[in-house]
Amino acid sequence: MKKFFVAVLCLFTLCGLFAQQNQPSLFSLPEAYVDVTLQSPAQLQQLAHQFSVDKVVKNNGVYQVRLWLGPRDYQNFLDLGINYSLTPRTSRWGELTMATTYEQMASWNRYPTYSVYCAMLDTFQRRFPTLCRVDTILAATPNNHSLFACYVGSNLDGSEQRPQFFYTSTMHGDEQTGFVMMLHLIDYLLNNYTTDSQVQHIMDNVDLWICPVENPDGMYARNDNSMGGSSWSGSGSTRANAHGVDLNRNYPEVGQPAKNYEPEIQGMIDFATQHHFVMSANLHGGAELYNFPWDSWTTNQVPHADESWWWLMGRAFADTCHRYGSNGYFTEENNGVTPGGDWYVIDGSRQDYMNYYQHCREVTLEISEDKSPSGSQLPQFWTSLKHSLLNYIEECLNGFNGTVTDSVTGEPLEALVFIQNHDINYSEVYSHLPEGKYYRPIKAGTYTVTYSAEGYVSKTVQVTTTDGTAQQVDVQLVPEGYVAVDAYSLQQLLVYPDPVGNTMNIRADGQWQNAEAVIYDATGRQVLSFNLTGENTSVDVSKLAKGSYFLQVRNNVTGEAKTLTVVKN
Repeated sequence: MKKFFVAVLCLFTLCGLFAQQNQPSLFSLPEAYVDVTLQSPAQLQQLAHQFSVDKVVKNNGVYQVRLWLGPRDYQNFLDLGINYSLTPRTSRWGELTMATTYEQMASWNRYPTYSVYCAMLDTFQRRFPTLCRVDTILAATPNNHSLFACYVGSNLDGSEQRPQFFYTSTMHGDEQTGFVMMLHLIDYLLNNYTTDSQVQHIMDNVDLWICPVENPDGMYARNDNSMGGSSWSGSGSTRANAHGVDLNRNYPEVGQPAKNYEPEIQGMIDFATQHHFVMSANLHGGAELYNFPWDSWTTNQVPHADESWWWLMGRAFADTCHRYGSNGYFTEENNGVTPGGDWYVIDGSRQDYMNYYQHCREVTLEISEDKSPSGSQLPQFWTSLKHSLLNYIEECLNGFNGTVTDSVTGEPLEALVFIQNHDINYSEVYSHLPEGKYYRPIKAGTYTVTYSAEGYVSKTVQVTTTDGTAQQVDVQLVPEGYVAVDAYSLQQLLVYPDPVGNTMNIRADGQWQNAEAVIYDATGRQVLSFNLTGENTSVDVSKLAKGSYFLQVRNNVTGEAKTLTVVKN
């Protein structure tokens, strides 16, 4: 990276903006936003790997880039010799109007103090004890705030296994529009359950969780009773948490070893692992668009398996904002929709973590050009966003879903639901206990889906879906070696040794002899194909890297297929 910066240093100095002499020194600020002008995407991506990009505007091949810098970044940034201008990092509206009582939030044109925020959540669950519960994601942040998740739905006791959806906001503490939008959404759902058919449909069919603020330490950085401010000294809300860390660059990175994470992030990781969310969305400010995976790669490098579905969802969200919003709202990039990496590549984003490690469909919603609009503007943001936010929740019900059970006992199973020649980079989903249910949002089409569970014969079926509807596909798996199944099902397929070394040995009985075999890597990419040759087949796998693979064997006469997991040492 250093060699690159030496090579392009002269380009940076020619294209940057000259620092204004009347602006303060970086080192006098708790954090800073700086504007630079770049001439190529290569320059942009190199800066994005070293610093937090806040926003990019492309115009005739020129990139106007805003970077966020923490104190640890200042010297490294200055060492590059890039000309820059400082941008005031707090609200252009000055001090934001705060609600100091619960009653002052009735018109939704103020920002709540921390005590009012807590009082609102408490009031929601007290007024609606059968529809709302507040759980704690993190009891105490470094500055002694809490991270809360508000459950909204008619399944408070968890007696039904429904698809779980997660809305969160304000992981950057100075992006506060989403904070009020999420509180307004909770209030709207609870107060309209008996009168609004869409609200009732959501609350009767989805387990919805809402975390209004992921970074309360940053949002209430000055004190618990104020936000905003416009001084260069930056005494208002901060993008970073109390440790000076940009939370949207600190999540587990794709394919990288685990490390120590900020307490807010570890709390979110634990909460997501507990809940198995089908879909989620993370609200930001500073732009107005729907940003879908991946953040870590451009679509030319690694497109998401469900890219066509993401475009469908993004267009529906943005177009609904256009219908109800003011002229020009939610129109950045491709009229309000962009793949994250095509905008600019970042590492350690929450969006990529949720998609890659949690098998969830998470999107980043940039909902306001002004990160901290005046309170008088908040009702219009709600009008613009309400229908999109409600419609998006319902999408977790569409695609195909069902239960996976043991064919003998009827007991639910935890099983892999893998779409052949489609799933890649952990886009597959799983069925979960207690009922063995799974949910797979996907674009309309016909798919070959394999259901696999340890100790069971895998089953492959054809599934056809249509947009905006749900197709139920329930599957029963036969225990391996079960004596009551017919002769075909009794015939065995064995791979040894376990794990395999440079040679994979396959023992095949009956219908599996002379069958067609394909090996897929963990991303779903085909890496080897061959035919079984009678009862015993040996295959050279010395060129395969260490790791887990899927071996699929298919009888070309009956069409029956079986998939085994193979570990290569």
